[in-house]
Amino acid sequence: MSRKTRKTLALVLAAVFVLTLAFTGCAPKQEEAKDTPGQEAPKQEAPKQDEKKAADKVVTYKLAHVYAPDHPFSKGMDKLAETVKTKSNGKLVINHYPAAQLGSEKDIADGIVNGIVDMAIIGPGELGKRFKPILVFDAPYVFRDVDHMQKVTTGDVGNELWEKMASETGIRELAALYYGTRYVTTSKVPIKTPADLKGLKLRAPDQPLSVANAKAMGANPTPMALSEVYLALQQGVVDGQENPIPTIASQKFNEVQKYINLTGHVVQVTPIVMSEKKLKELPDDLKQILMDAVKEIAPTINQEIADNEKATLEEFKKGGMEVIESDVEAFRTATASVIKEFESTWGQGLFEKIQAVK
Repeated sequence: MSRKTRKTLALVLAAVFVLTLAFTGCAPKQEEAKDTPGQEAPKQEAPKQDEKKAADKVVTYKLAHVYAPDHPFSKGMDKLAETVKTKSNGKLVINHYPAAQLGSEKDIADGIVNGIVDMAIIGPGELGKRFKPILVFDAPYVFRDVDHMQKVTTGDVGNELWEKMASETGIRELAALYYGTRYVTTSKVPIKTPADLKGLKLRAPDQPLSVANAKAMGANPTPMALSEVYLALQQGVVDGQENPIPTIASQKFNEVQKYINLTGHVVQVTPIVMSEKKLKELPDDLKQILMDAVKEIAPTINQEIADNEKATLEEFKKGGMEVIESDVEAFRTATASVIKEFESTWGQGLFEKIQAVK
Protein backbone atom coordinates (compact mmCIF):
# COMPACT_ATOMS: atom_id res chain seq x y z
CA MET A 1 0.00 0.00 0.00
CA SER A 2 1.42 3.29 -1.02
CA ARG A 3 2.03 6.12 1.38
CA LYS A 4 -0.68 8.20 -0.36
CA THR A 5 -3.20 5.36 -0.07
CA ARG A 6 -2.45 4.89 3.63
CA LYS A 7 -3.00 8.60 4.21
CA THR A 8 -6.33 8.54 2.38
CA LEU A 9 -7.47 5.48 4.38
CA ALA A 10 -6.56 7.19 7.65
CA LEU A 11 -8.65 10.21 6.72
CA VAL A 12 -11.63 7.99 5.84
CA LEU A 13 -11.37 6.07 9.13
CA ALA A 14 -11.16 9.33 11.08
CA ALA A 15 -14.28 10.63 9.34
CA VAL A 16 -16.12 7.37 10.09
CA PHE A 17 -15.07 7.60 13.76
CA VAL A 18 -16.36 11.17 14.05
CA LEU A 19 -19.66 10.26 12.40
CA THR A 20 -20.02 7.26 14.71
CA LEU A 21 -19.54 9.46 17.75
CA ALA A 22 -22.10 11.91 16.41
CA PHE A 23 -24.77 9.29 15.90
CA THR A 24 -24.02 6.89 18.77
CA GLY A 25 -22.84 9.37 21.40
CA CYS A 26 -24.53 12.73 20.87
CA ALA A 27 -27.81 11.84 19.19
CA PRO A 28 -29.11 9.59 21.97
CA LYS A 29 -28.31 12.30 24.49
CA GLN A 30 -30.33 14.78 22.47
CA GLU A 31 -33.24 12.34 22.23
CA GLU A 32 -32.96 11.62 25.96
CA ALA A 33 -33.18 15.36 26.73
CA LYS A 34 -36.47 15.58 24.88
CA ASP A 35 -38.03 12.74 26.87
CA THR A 36 -36.71 13.55 30.33
CA PRO A 37 -39.36 15.25 32.53
CA GLY A 38 -36.66 17.01 34.47
CA GLN A 39 -35.41 18.68 31.31
CA GLU A 40 -38.93 19.74 30.24
CA ALA A 41 -39.82 21.19 33.68
CA PRO A 42 -38.37 24.67 33.06
CA LYS A 43 -40.94 25.23 30.29
CA GLN A 44 -43.76 24.52 32.81
CA GLU A 45 -42.31 26.57 35.70
CA ALA A 46 -43.29 29.97 34.31
CA PRO A 47 -47.06 29.66 34.75
CA LYS A 48 -46.60 28.08 38.18
CA GLN A 49 -44.47 31.01 39.27
CA ASP A 50 -47.07 33.46 37.91
CA GLU A 51 -49.80 31.66 39.83
CA LYS A 52 -47.72 31.82 43.01
CA LYS A 53 -47.08 35.54 42.52
CA ALA A 54 -50.81 36.17 42.03
CA ALA A 55 -51.63 34.19 45.16
CA ASP A 56 -49.01 36.07 47.18
CA LYS A 57 -50.03 39.52 45.93
CA VAL A 58 -51.07 41.92 48.72
CA VAL A 59 -54.17 44.06 48.14
CA THR A 60 -54.02 47.39 49.99
CA TYR A 61 -57.04 49.64 50.56
CA LYS A 62 -57.45 53.17 51.90
CA LEU A 63 -60.40 53.57 54.29
CA ALA A 64 -61.34 57.14 55.25
CA HIS A 65 -63.95 59.07 57.23
CA VAL A 66 -64.33 62.26 59.28
CA TYR A 67 -64.93 60.75 62.74
CA ALA A 68 -62.48 61.10 65.62
CA PRO A 69 -60.19 58.17 66.52
CA ASP A 70 -62.11 57.50 69.75
CA HIS A 71 -65.52 57.42 68.04
CA PRO A 72 -67.15 53.95 67.85
CA PHE A 73 -66.98 54.19 64.06
CA SER A 74 -63.22 54.63 64.17
CA LYS A 75 -62.67 51.88 66.69
CA GLY A 76 -64.84 49.60 64.58
CA MET A 77 -62.79 50.31 61.46
CA ASP A 78 -59.59 49.54 63.37
CA LYS A 79 -61.11 46.19 64.26
CA LEU A 80 -62.17 45.62 60.65
CA ALA A 81 -58.63 46.27 59.40
CA GLU A 82 -57.17 43.93 62.01
CA THR A 83 -59.68 41.17 61.23
CA VAL A 84 -59.24 41.11 57.46
CA LYS A 85 -55.46 41.23 57.73
CA THR A 86 -55.43 38.27 60.12
CA LYS A 87 -57.96 36.15 58.23
CA SER A 88 -56.33 36.83 54.87
CA ASN A 89 -52.83 36.06 56.21
CA GLY A 90 -51.76 39.57 55.30
CA LYS A 91 -53.03 39.42 51.71
CA LEU A 92 -55.68 42.13 52.33
CA VAL A 93 -54.49 45.23 54.17
CA ILE A 94 -56.76 48.17 55.06
CA ASN A 95 -55.00 51.42 55.93
CA HIS A 96 -57.35 53.45 58.12
CA TYR A 97 -57.49 57.27 57.90
CA PRO A 98 -59.91 58.75 60.50
CA ALA A 99 -60.62 62.36 61.52
CA ALA A 100 -60.76 63.83 57.98
CA GLN A 101 -57.10 62.99 57.28
CA LEU A 102 -58.00 62.54 53.61
CA GLY A 103 -60.35 65.52 53.50
CA SER A 104 -63.98 66.40 54.17
CA GLU A 105 -66.82 63.96 53.68
CA LYS A 106 -67.33 65.46 50.22
CA ASP A 107 -63.64 64.96 49.40
CA ILE A 108 -63.83 61.37 50.60
CA ALA A 109 -66.96 60.66 48.54
CA ASP A 110 -65.25 62.16 45.48
CA GLY A 111 -62.23 59.98 46.27
CA ILE A 112 -64.35 56.82 46.19
CA VAL A 113 -65.71 57.72 42.75
CA ASN A 114 -62.29 58.76 41.41
CA GLY A 115 -60.46 55.73 42.78
CA ILE A 116 -58.30 57.68 45.25
CA VAL A 117 -60.14 56.22 48.27
CA ASP A 118 -61.26 52.58 48.36
CA MET A 119 -63.55 52.43 51.42
CA ALA A 120 -65.30 55.06 53.55
CA ILE A 121 -68.06 55.93 56.00
CA ILE A 122 -70.32 58.52 54.38
CA GLY A 123 -73.72 59.86 55.48
CA PRO A 124 -76.91 59.97 53.37
CA GLY A 125 -76.66 63.76 53.05
CA GLU A 126 -73.42 63.49 51.05
CA LEU A 127 -74.36 60.30 49.21
CA GLY A 128 -77.67 61.95 48.32
CA LYS A 129 -75.82 64.53 46.21
CA ARG A 130 -74.95 61.67 43.88
CA PHE A 131 -77.98 59.42 44.37
CA LYS A 132 -81.04 61.37 45.54
CA PRO A 133 -83.24 58.51 46.78
CA ILE A 134 -80.81 57.90 49.67
CA LEU A 135 -81.84 61.29 51.09
CA VAL A 136 -85.01 59.65 52.37
CA PHE A 137 -82.93 58.16 55.20
CA ASP A 138 -82.48 61.70 56.59
CA ALA A 139 -86.20 62.46 56.49
CA PRO A 140 -88.00 63.18 59.79
CA TYR A 141 -89.46 60.09 61.46
CA VAL A 142 -88.74 57.83 58.50
CA PHE A 143 -87.60 55.18 60.99
CA ARG A 144 -89.60 54.30 64.09
CA ASP A 145 -86.52 53.10 65.99
CA VAL A 146 -83.13 51.43 65.50
CA ASP A 147 -84.65 48.01 64.91
CA HIS A 148 -86.87 49.42 62.14
CA MET A 149 -83.88 51.19 60.60
CA GLN A 150 -81.91 47.94 60.45
CA LYS A 151 -84.82 45.98 58.97
CA VAL A 152 -85.23 48.58 56.23
CA THR A 153 -81.56 49.01 55.35
CA THR A 154 -80.89 45.25 55.25
CA GLY A 155 -84.22 44.23 53.71
CA ASP A 156 -85.78 44.43 50.25
CA VAL A 157 -86.35 48.21 50.29
CA GLY A 158 -82.80 49.00 51.37
CA ASN A 159 -81.15 46.44 49.09
CA GLU A 160 -82.99 47.83 46.07
CA LEU A 161 -81.72 51.34 46.90
CA TRP A 162 -78.16 50.15 47.52
CA GLU A 163 -78.09 48.24 44.21
CA LYS A 164 -79.32 51.27 42.27
CA MET A 165 -76.77 53.48 44.01
CA ALA A 166 -73.95 51.10 43.07
CA SER A 167 -75.00 50.90 39.42
CA GLU A 168 -75.53 54.65 39.04
CA THR A 169 -72.63 56.04 41.10
CA GLY A 170 -70.04 53.27 41.46
CA ILE A 171 -70.40 53.44 45.25
CA ARG A 172 -71.27 50.13 46.92
CA GLU A 173 -72.84 49.92 50.41
CA LEU A 174 -71.31 47.24 52.61
CA ALA A 175 -73.21 47.85 55.87
CA ALA A 176 -75.57 50.45 57.34
CA LEU A 177 -74.29 51.77 60.67
CA TYR A 178 -76.39 53.41 63.37
CA TYR A 179 -75.02 56.92 63.99
CA GLY A 180 -77.48 57.85 66.72
CA THR A 181 -80.89 59.46 67.19
CA ARG A 182 -81.08 63.22 66.77
CA TYR A 183 -82.43 65.31 69.65
CA VAL A 184 -82.88 69.06 70.13
CA THR A 185 -80.89 70.82 72.86
CA THR A 186 -81.74 74.32 74.10
CA SER A 187 -80.27 76.84 76.52
CA LYS A 188 -83.31 78.77 77.77
CA VAL A 189 -86.56 76.83 77.50
CA PRO A 190 -87.58 73.15 77.51
CA ILE A 191 -89.15 71.90 74.30
CA LYS A 192 -92.23 69.72 74.72
CA THR A 193 -94.13 70.67 71.55
CA PRO A 194 -93.35 72.48 68.28
CA ALA A 195 -94.95 75.60 69.74
CA ASP A 196 -92.10 75.80 72.27
CA LEU A 197 -89.58 76.19 69.45
CA LYS A 198 -91.35 79.18 67.93
CA GLY A 199 -88.94 82.09 67.48
CA LEU A 200 -85.88 80.13 68.67
CA LYS A 201 -82.76 80.10 66.52
CA LEU A 202 -81.85 76.45 65.97
CA ARG A 203 -78.58 75.52 64.34
CA ALA A 204 -79.10 73.03 61.51
CA PRO A 205 -76.71 71.31 59.08
CA ASP A 206 -76.38 73.29 55.88
CA GLN A 207 -78.50 70.89 53.84
CA PRO A 208 -81.96 71.65 52.38
CA LEU A 209 -83.67 68.71 54.09
CA SER A 210 -82.20 69.52 57.52
CA VAL A 211 -83.14 73.20 57.22
CA ALA A 212 -86.69 72.35 56.14
CA ASN A 213 -87.02 69.92 59.03
CA ALA A 214 -85.95 72.50 61.64
CA LYS A 215 -88.39 75.01 60.18
CA ALA A 216 -91.26 72.53 60.23
CA MET A 217 -90.49 71.74 63.88
CA GLY A 218 -91.26 75.39 64.63
CA ALA A 219 -87.76 76.85 64.88
CA ASN A 220 -85.92 79.56 63.01
CA PRO A 221 -83.22 77.41 61.31
CA THR A 222 -79.67 78.78 61.22
CA PRO A 223 -77.33 76.75 58.95
CA MET A 224 -73.83 76.53 60.41
CA ALA A 225 -70.73 74.33 60.25
CA LEU A 226 -70.44 71.92 63.17
CA SER A 227 -67.09 73.39 64.18
CA GLU A 228 -68.75 76.78 64.79
CA VAL A 229 -71.65 75.57 66.92
CA TYR A 230 -70.09 75.48 70.41
CA LEU A 231 -69.07 79.14 70.32
CA ALA A 232 -72.40 80.15 68.77
CA LEU A 233 -74.27 78.42 71.61
CA GLN A 234 -71.96 79.88 74.23
CA GLN A 235 -72.38 83.42 72.91
CA GLY A 236 -76.13 83.10 72.32
CA VAL A 237 -75.88 83.50 68.56
CA VAL A 238 -78.21 80.47 68.40
CA ASP A 239 -80.53 79.16 71.10
CA GLY A 240 -80.12 75.49 70.38
CA GLN A 241 -78.99 72.76 68.03
CA GLU A 242 -79.93 69.17 67.11
CA ASN A 243 -77.64 66.14 66.95
CA PRO A 244 -77.27 62.56 68.19
CA ILE A 245 -76.08 62.13 71.78
CA PRO A 246 -72.54 60.94 70.86
CA THR A 247 -72.02 64.14 68.86
CA ILE A 248 -73.50 66.34 71.60
CA ALA A 249 -71.02 64.76 74.02
CA SER A 250 -67.95 64.85 71.77
CA GLN A 251 -68.61 68.50 70.87
CA LYS A 252 -69.32 69.30 74.57
CA PHE A 253 -72.60 71.02 73.73
CA ASN A 254 -73.92 69.84 77.10
CA GLU A 255 -71.61 72.42 78.71
CA VAL A 256 -73.49 75.30 77.07
CA GLN A 257 -77.03 73.85 76.90
CA LYS A 258 -79.48 73.32 79.74
CA TYR A 259 -82.10 71.06 78.17
CA ILE A 260 -81.92 67.93 76.03
CA ASN A 261 -85.33 67.44 74.46
CA LEU A 262 -86.08 63.89 73.32
CA THR A 263 -87.68 64.72 69.98
CA GLY A 264 -86.04 61.74 68.24
CA HIS A 265 -86.83 63.30 64.88
CA VAL A 266 -84.17 61.40 62.90
CA VAL A 267 -82.79 57.91 63.54
CA GLN A 268 -79.52 58.45 61.70
CA VAL A 269 -78.04 55.80 59.43
CA THR A 270 -74.51 56.15 58.03
CA PRO A 271 -73.24 53.43 55.68
CA ILE A 272 -69.83 51.88 55.15
CA VAL A 273 -69.23 52.10 51.41
CA MET A 274 -66.53 51.19 48.91
CA SER A 275 -65.70 51.49 45.26
CA GLU A 276 -67.81 49.06 43.24
CA LYS A 277 -64.94 48.71 40.76
CA LYS A 278 -62.45 47.80 43.48
CA LEU A 279 -64.83 45.26 45.00
CA LYS A 280 -65.32 43.54 41.64
CA GLU A 281 -61.55 43.37 41.12
CA LEU A 282 -61.00 41.71 44.50
CA PRO A 283 -60.30 37.92 44.32
CA ASP A 284 -63.25 35.85 45.51
CA ASP A 285 -61.51 34.52 48.63
CA LEU A 286 -60.51 38.00 49.80
CA LYS A 287 -63.94 39.40 48.91
CA GLN A 288 -65.55 36.77 51.15
CA ILE A 289 -63.19 37.58 54.01
CA LEU A 290 -63.98 41.30 53.71
CA MET A 291 -67.75 40.83 53.54
CA ASP A 292 -67.75 38.39 56.46
CA ALA A 293 -65.68 40.80 58.57
CA VAL A 294 -68.04 43.72 57.84
CA LYS A 295 -71.05 41.55 58.65
CA GLU A 296 -69.45 40.56 61.95
CA ILE A 297 -68.30 44.03 63.05
CA ALA A 298 -71.19 46.30 61.98
CA PRO A 299 -73.64 44.99 64.62
CA THR A 300 -71.06 45.50 67.38
CA ILE A 301 -70.61 49.13 66.29
CA ASN A 302 -74.37 49.66 66.30
CA GLN A 303 -74.70 48.15 69.76
CA GLU A 304 -71.85 50.27 71.08
CA ILE A 305 -73.54 53.43 69.78
CA ALA A 306 -76.84 52.43 71.41
CA ASP A 307 -75.14 51.62 74.72
CA ASN A 308 -73.17 54.85 74.53
CA GLU A 309 -76.37 56.86 74.10
CA LYS A 310 -77.92 55.45 77.28
CA ALA A 311 -74.78 55.87 79.38
CA THR A 312 -74.09 59.39 78.10
CA LEU A 313 -77.66 60.54 78.73
CA GLU A 314 -77.21 59.53 82.37
CA GLU A 315 -73.96 61.51 82.48
CA PHE A 316 -75.80 64.55 81.10
CA LYS A 317 -78.32 64.25 83.93
CA LYS A 318 -75.59 64.01 86.55
CA GLY A 319 -73.92 67.06 85.00
CA GLY A 320 -77.04 69.17 85.49
CA MET A 321 -78.78 68.88 82.12
CA GLU A 322 -82.54 68.43 82.25
CA VAL A 323 -83.99 65.64 80.12
CA ILE A 324 -87.34 66.62 78.58
CA GLU A 325 -89.81 64.02 77.30
CA SER A 326 -91.03 65.83 74.18
CA ASP A 327 -94.35 65.09 72.48
CA VAL A 328 -93.03 62.98 69.62
CA GLU A 329 -96.41 62.64 67.92
CA ALA A 330 -96.82 66.40 67.82
CA PHE A 331 -93.42 66.75 66.13
CA ARG A 332 -94.21 63.88 63.75
CA THR A 333 -97.39 65.67 62.67
CA ALA A 334 -95.60 69.01 62.32
CA THR A 335 -92.88 67.58 60.07
CA ALA A 336 -95.20 65.62 57.78
CA SER A 337 -95.07 68.60 55.41
CA VAL A 338 -91.35 67.94 54.87
CA ILE A 339 -92.14 64.48 53.52
CA LYS A 340 -94.50 65.97 50.94
CA GLU A 341 -92.05 68.74 50.08
CA PHE A 342 -89.16 66.37 49.33
CA GLU A 343 -91.10 63.40 47.96
CA SER A 344 -90.18 64.31 44.39
CA THR A 345 -86.51 64.23 45.39
CA TRP A 346 -86.39 60.61 46.56
CA GLY A 347 -89.36 59.26 44.62
CA GLN A 348 -93.08 58.99 45.21
CA GLY A 349 -94.12 56.19 47.53
CA LEU A 350 -90.65 55.41 48.91
CA PHE A 351 -91.35 56.91 52.34
CA GLU A 352 -94.54 54.86 52.55
CA LYS A 353 -92.71 51.66 51.54
CA ILE A 354 -90.26 52.23 54.39
CA GLN A 355 -93.07 52.88 56.84
CA ALA A 356 -94.74 49.62 55.80
CA VAL A 357 -91.72 47.51 56.84
CA LYS A 358 -92.55 45.70 60.10
